[in-house]
Amino acid sequence: MLLLLGILLLVASLGFLYSALDFGPTKRSVMKERVQASQRQLVKDKDALSKSQLTAKNPELGLLRLFITRRGVVRLERQLSLAGKTPSKLPMVVLAKVIVPIILLLLGTTVAAGLGKPLAWVILGFAVVASYFVPEAVVNGRAVERQNKIMYDLPDILDQITISIEAGMGFESAMQRVGTNNRGPLGEEIIRTVQDMNLGMARKDSYLALAGRNDVEDLRRFTKSIVQAEEFGVPISQVVRIQADEMRDKRRQRARETAQKVPVKLLFPMLTCIMPVLFIVILTPAILSLGEVM
Repeated sequence: MLLLLGILLLVASLGFLYSALDFGPTKRSVMKERVQASQRQLVKDKDALSKSQLTAKNPELGLLRLFITRRGVVRLERQLSLAGKTPSKLPMVVLAKVIVPIILLLLGTTVAAGLGKPLAWVILGFAVVASYFVPEAVVNGRAVERQNKIMYDLPDILDQITISIEAGMGFESAMQRVGTNNRGPLGEEIIRTVQDMNLGMARKDSYLALAGRNDVEDLRRFTKSIVQAEEFGVPISQVVRIQADEMRDKRRQRARETAQKVPVKLLFPMLTCIMPVLFIVILTPAILSLGEVM
């Protein structure tokens, strides 16, 4: 019964983490929270855009500050930002980092005591320590997935913006239209950028904030190009078209590099899993026939 109870608590804690972070499409409440956050504080320093404003002294964490370092808080908040989540999700992740090892410790203690072997206790210790980093690994995986999605969708989004500008729309109007029609993470970031400008943030700061919230080099290059185009009076449509062509070429090159790496990645599984079985299937009849002859 204790083992079953521990398994249920572990599954429930992981389910709570997944539902609390809500890795699905961004809800209206999350967008409203972002708008209110932008109203409370406008970003004015470029260097502050890529740094976290939440430290371990923040009272929102309460007693949870004892279980994570200040550097860990800053790193985790950055990962939440890259995953498209607000800092309000940080206490939930830290709470999961505390609950999961405790549940695993209770569950593993029952199993290790039943086995009665020193190796079981060693494995339990490693498992408990590793489980402390599981929630952070989940957030990191979602952040990487979201950033890759933004990098992949960027050329298509720029093409749509170029078409809208050439049709007679302004740059901000084109961004708002494209962001509304695209439900991916890049569309959400574009909508948030337009909302920042509507709330009074300077256009340059809004573009730099867009680059600071994400970790995509192509997006940073695009925002810098837009800022420079506005400063020197270069036509926006020409800049967007050039950036779209370059990013499409880069996406094609990345696809080729990934395709070239596939044979190397398949080499080890073939040598360790496929080839031995193939040899057994081919050589077994011959060995059996040779044994009958002898």
